[in-house]
Amino acid sequence: MKSPERRTRRNKAESRPQKALMQARIKAEIDRTEKDKMKQLSLLALLIASAGSPLMGQPNGEEEPGKVSAKIYSDFNYSLDPNAPGTAFEVKRAYFGYKRALSSHFSAEIKLDIGSVDDDSKYSLIRRYAYFKNACLLYHKGKITVWFGLMDMLQFKVQEKFWGHRYIYKSFMDEHRFGSSADLGTGFQYSPSDRISFDLVLSNGEGYKNLQNDNVYRVGSGLTLKPFEGLSLRGYYTIHTTSENDQMAWAVFAGYQKARFRLAAEYIVQLNYKFTANRKRYGYSLYASWIMNKHWELFARYDQLYSNVLPGESIPWNLSKDGSALLGGLQYSPIDPLKFALNYRDWVEYAGNGSSAPYLYLNIEVVF
Repeated sequence: MKSPERRTRRNKAESRPQKALMQARIKAEIDRTEKDKMKQLSLLALLIASAGSPLMGQPNGEEEPGKVSAKIYSDFNYSLDPNAPGTAFEVKRAYFGYKRALSSHFSAEIKLDIGSVDDDSKYSLIRRYAYFKNACLLYHKGKITVWFGLMDMLQFKVQEKFWGHRYIYKSFMDEHRFGSSADLGTGFQYSPSDRISFDLVLSNGEGYKNLQNDNVYRVGSGLTLKPFEGLSLRGYYTIHTTSENDQMAWAVFAGYQKARFRLAAEYIVQLNYKFTANRKRYGYSLYASWIMNKHWELFARYDQLYSNVLPGESIPWNLSKDGSALLGGLQYSPIDPLKFALNYRDWVEYAGNGSSAPYLYLNIEVVF
């Protein structure tokens, strides 16, 4: 019979190769991550270099340098929840883009989005990835505009612009993932006058962070009306087709702006969420702002998100994510490219055992 001492020596000897293998795997993962970072930095450097170098001339022989743009969203936040105290500095988003006219009617645009993936896990949210958000060709002539490629979606563009504080908090449809802000596909917009505009989009429905991996497409159409100065109305319908349960959504928006005051409301209903029959999500958002002068602005917003009760059930199917958001604060803009916003926000879960998440934020937007 082997002594305990001999068995211990043998176990240690056997564990050495396993430990070495584990260390090798960890090193390989670190090397892979560093290579990914270098690829992203190289891509950024290439774009910056190409943007600053002489470009192909216009048909008339004159050079058109195009336009470089960049945008940064950063913040400092402080938790007001005594059960979950904490503070953090964050850079939520950074954009780098370049747009150039190819002729009097054609132009091309490319934009990088550096941020976290659309994932709820804490590990994913603290990592940063670089994606192409735009890589498209545009044609514009008179009242018609056509896009092709990786382009911005139009379903909540009007709402986002009217809200005017994307660097603080996403618009309602974007925040709760009723659709992606950009996607691969083609789009058409017809604006017979300044008071009316119609748009139609065909996209793959996967969003700009994923490639097409099936034969499922999303079709969306919208109508924007401005019956008189200061009033904006929009209706939008989208359908994401499958062989069984099509996912559909419709949204309406109304916003009114007069002098320094702005007030808006939007409502959306989504059916067959993620192609599951009878699953419905719906909600609304109300927001307002008052421009005190060219430097200072007050703003407030209130959101409600719900899901329906399925047949045979007693509680909403998505109760753990149903809730309301309250947001309000003060914005200061010393110069046009720079904004600071001190604001309070809270998310209250509707579940009986749910919680609230009150925070103080100092948000910063830099545009150049």
